[in-house]
Amino acid sequence: MLTRSIIPLFTLCLLSACSSDEGNKNESSSAGAAGKPSGAGGSGNPSTPGTGGNKTNFGGGPTHVGPMSAGAECPDVGLPDAYGLPNVKGVIEGNNVRITFDPQADARDYRVYALPAKGDVKGDAIQGAVYRCAGESEVPFAAVDDAKTPANPGIRTRAETTVAGVERKAADATLGYVFTTPGDDRVPVYALGDPHIKADNVDCYWMRWPESRVKKYTTSETERAELISQRWRDDGIVFYAPKAGTEGSEVIYTASEKPGDFSATFYFKDGAERTKRSDLKPSEAFSVYSEAQDGAEPLMRVFYSQTCGRGHDELVPGVARFNKAHQQGPQPVTELHYAGLTEETTLVVEALDALCPFQGVLSTASRAAHDVTFGDEVIEYAPMQTAAELMAASSNGELFISGQGTGTSPKAISRACLKVAPEKPAKMDFLYDGGEETFGDPVEAGYQTWSMESASFDAAFYSVETNGWAIGNQFGELWATYSDVAADTNGKLRITPKARATLAADSFVHATMEVDAVSSQRRYPQLLVSSAEWPVQENLEKAATVVVQVFGGVTQALELQIEFCDHRTWDVNNQCPIYPLYTLKDGADEFVAPAPEMNQFVGTDKTLRLDAYVSTNRIYVYTNGKPYGCADLPPGKLPAGTGTVTFGDALYHSAVDLEAWYKFHVAKMQVVTSRHFSNLGFSSGVPEPGWNESVLPCVAPIK
Repeated sequence: MLTRSIIPLFTLCLLSACSSDEGNKNESSSAGAAGKPSGAGGSGNPSTPGTGGNKTNFGGGPTHVGPMSAGAECPDVGLPDAYGLPNVKGVIEGNNVRITFDPQADARDYRVYALPAKGDVKGDAIQGAVYRCAGESEVPFAAVDDAKTPANPGIRTRAETTVAGVERKAADATLGYVFTTPGDDRVPVYALGDPHIKADNVDCYWMRWPESRVKKYTTSETERAELISQRWRDDGIVFYAPKAGTEGSEVIYTASEKPGDFSATFYFKDGAERTKRSDLKPSEAFSVYSEAQDGAEPLMRVFYSQTCGRGHDELVPGVARFNKAHQQGPQPVTELHYAGLTEETTLVVEALDALCPFQGVLSTASRAAHDVTFGDEVIEYAPMQTAAELMAASSNGELFISGQGTGTSPKAISRACLKVAPEKPAKMDFLYDGGEETFGDPVEAGYQTWSMESASFDAAFYSVETNGWAIGNQFGELWATYSDVAADTNGKLRITPKARATLAADSFVHATMEVDAVSSQRRYPQLLVSSAEWPVQENLEKAATVVVQVFGGVTQALELQIEFCDHRTWDVNNQCPIYPLYTLKDGADEFVAPAPEMNQFVGTDKTLRLDAYVSTNRIYVYTNGKPYGCADLPPGKLPAGTGTVTFGDALYHSAVDLEAWYKFHVAKMQVVTSRHFSNLGFSSGVPEPGWNESVLPCVAPIK
């Protein structure tokens, strides 16, 4: 296996250099420096418990796995040479695995697939392979340094311009060197997000990312626990630093301006900037290695300047994370998803030199291409094709799920393997675990509306194109693909298990699902818990319903919403009252919730786990196992008794949806959407989950 060379500073992607289809090429050779690849074989960068002791009730919990061997090498089946992809980890939930790794600056995309037989490897291609690709993120661009676009930035990122009176050059972005894996000579550095109402972009245009929250970096577990109790967001361990006084290390200092709505926090090493900020009384934060170390990453900083709030230095390990923090917008997604595990399987995880190719709109049923004319407007609908059709059109029978590029099979530049096996999920009253679901013949149930049944589900599409929709099982998931009528109507999907829930005041219905969460104000996944009977959409006016949805991303920041529908319908342009979950109040004190930032969960094949706990009085919601929000329901409105759980989706007026950063969807899937659902389940009579209301208080009932 090849090893990775140190990436020189002159390869940093400043401004728009990293966003072209030619890729973010590393000028150095992947066979350069000797020694282990960065982070290979380590136990990873473990996430830490969520907000102040809050936790979900997952029974045995997910299974965590690491590389197959100390070098993360794959069995010899003839795969082309590649250096070791470092710090690969997997989290198994049921038949799915969510895979993370250290992003690589020379990578344009990532993919995962089952280890092939030796005879199936054909150079850079693999006969009959099914790849699950990461693709690019679709989040807003930042205004970079002194660039004039976007014209009205909520946030400007700075790496080689003047920052609060101190000139910074490109080389100053690197503070030293740290590790992304633990070691006996290292200490974890935690990141905590400031809850001050001006510590993130609350209402100034739509720019917000995990990096935009003002941060404090600390090695003190005591300080971390204290800040969490004060409602700081817990971002866990972000890197590992040398212990204080380690030979070859130096101190990184921090200083903050006098607290105010537009104050700033800085991190810097000894030298000119420390001297110029001496009036702020800098203090020691942690140490870094002064020179590059085998397996270490450069610790890099980007200053986040808010138009409507406080500024701060964001610290990240590695050039790839720096590029993301500096530019935002379309960047390689650094998480992979693999579903449908039935037995112990060796998975190959690779960083690629180019985007996986887009082969067409993947569907569970074949639909022909067609055009629809409305006045002077012609809407072109691409064909919907099955996996077998797409593989048959490939010279090597390959399938690229979530491919977003052009051309043929990309080349692997780094690689590692994981050995995984499905875990037995906690018992639930209803659970769809990826098994075969065959839906019967559809029944026309209204204007451009079709309903259908399987053994487990009742399902319906509303306001969709004739022969422009499909639902079924593939790759261990439930896939739904559809277009709204004329790209201008209120398209919807409702999937309701035939099993019924029991709503109660003294216990909870725990409903859960995993779903890809690419969202806007016009396309988004949903979870509904209702006293309505099937068909739920038609019966909303006779019932009370809690709606959980991922919403925003164009003219407002992406967020998780809770709505309450009190005996009224719900529609895409007729939303029910919404609980405020992002900014909260405790008396006169208003603060930003210590909840995860939603756009970190977004990718065309990146799944988000949503968990909702609903009683007749209250709802708790979690994202990937971390608390997101809590709301008290209007008293006496959600009745006890039989209820339904529905997994849904919306696509509304798709022709005018999206912005430039939705590069892939605008080019290939503007008027169609595709969702894949897995781990769909619910149980009734569940105890209240652990929740620390002093950290994350519940929102008062909507009147």
